[in-house]
Amino acid sequence: MRFIAPGGASGLMGIVHKATFLTVFEVDETEPVDLDWTTRPVNEYTKSDDVFRPEFLKAALPRAHAHHLLPYYYSTGTLRPVWKLYEDTHSAFLQSLVVDKKVASKLTHPLRGWRIAVKDNFQIQRIRTSAYNRAYFELYPPDSRAAVCIQKLYDAGATIVGTTKLASFAATEEPMECVDWPAPFNPRADGYQSPAGSSSGSGMAVAAYGWLDVTVGSDTSESGRRPGHWNGCFAMRPSNGYLSQERLPSSFPSRTDCCQLLLSIVYAADYMDMIRNAPQRELLDAFVADLEKTFGVKHEKVSFEEIWKTNPPSQANGASLLTYMKDASRDSFFYEGYHNFAAFRQDYKTKFGKDAYISPPVRRQWELSSHISASSHAEAMLKVEVCKTWFEEVITKPSKQNTLVFIPIEEIAPRYRDEMPTAHFNPVGVPNLFLSPILKAPELTVPIGEVAYSSKVSDNEEKLPVAVSVIGPPGQDLFLFDLVMKCPQNSNRPDRVLAGRKLFPDAESIE
Repeated sequence: MRFIAPGGASGLMGIVHKATFLTVFEVDETEPVDLDWTTRPVNEYTKSDDVFRPEFLKAALPRAHAHHLLPYYYSTGTLRPVWKLYEDTHSAFLQSLVVDKKVASKLTHPLRGWRIAVKDNFQIQRIRTSAYNRAYFELYPPDSRAAVCIQKLYDAGATIVGTTKLASFAATEEPMECVDWPAPFNPRADGYQSPAGSSSGSGMAVAAYGWLDVTVGSDTSESGRRPGHWNGCFAMRPSNGYLSQERLPSSFPSRTDCCQLLLSIVYAADYMDMIRNAPQRELLDAFVADLEKTFGVKHEKVSFEEIWKTNPPSQANGASLLTYMKDASRDSFFYEGYHNFAAFRQDYKTKFGKDAYISPPVRRQWELSSHISASSHAEAMLKVEVCKTWFEEVITKPSKQNTLVFIPIEEIAPRYRDEMPTAHFNPVGVPNLFLSPILKAPELTVPIGEVAYSSKVSDNEEKLPVAVSVIGPPGQDLFLFDLVMKCPQNSNRPDRVLAGRKLFPDAESIE
């Protein structure tokens, strides 16, 4: 266990005469300060804070209006705040950050004390952004300002402890495809499963480290929800536009994000039928049953393909949903991903006289994207809008009801970090993880249980996490979160996960 005390405020010369650990206590000038008075905050902090230790009670300093109890180290006339150092044992971080010496009050800063890690494609003041590509990191200087959504965290008193790894340019990479930096280690199961991506470091960091409160990722078509599934953690994709994207180097800005009506639960049969793992299906169906009991509403199994056949939009001219949307997701998504980094490619070549190194999966995706014409992209965007309008008019009906669409992430099976992927990312039609981006709707990913498998690494039976996703009404992000989280609370399910190898405490584990 290690602590560090950087430079801090001076002005205690004559009060404390030697180097020592010290605790500042908030006091009310009208009340007496005695041993009994100190017992309550000391007991509270000893239980709840991982930095505070009895050693910090070697000296005490009462201060009015401190708004908090804080441990310090006093030396050479200076009071220095104490930070605890943690090892990045699972290789989640690219950069650790020096914490601002200013301490915000909880009275005015609701996130004071929250430790947050941020995906390394968000700009942070005075820090280089990498987008997980060495050429990008080498080319651009430290940022002069933080991304707007990150600045809001600072303004609320949060501590940004570092930036996390990702798939390069927020594309799709498995660990064996990560070239510039090694992929992070998923803490679940045998410790050698894929962390998924692109928000791989953010997903596995919050799953591995109990000292983190929240991590921030980005999600275009799957980047945050897949890590939630594979690392066994909660993940929220906000409605498009719910958070500002200013100063977020994004491949796909049109899709990336940070009421008293009837409730309807739609069970997306087309997507659920892709899950052939029987134990996983049982977990998914059990969660749906608990949702029904929680809200007193029966779910409806819906095939989007079948409803489209019987009630298609006029623009489809009789084509099926799959045929009409065949290349639309790809041509809209890949086109933006390629062209939004055109300036980077040119800037790098101008400065260094050579092309930037791009990892094989991103290079493959960009090569395909370079052949998508502007007219094909425009046609794809029109089809995406037609699909969104049809879905709202026929399936979700937002003016009449609050609809929850229940979908799986992907089939769970061992995906070892030392194995190359057998397929390349090339979306066809409306993949399940493209639905909420197309609808511009929030999606909450919830861990619901574990599925056993025989590990080639440990030669033991291990358990892979299983999660489900629930899509809610656009703009109703907090409503979706509060609504869905009533289910575990009302059905004796865990509403939080453990950090480390196991997903749930034994007594609460859902088999």
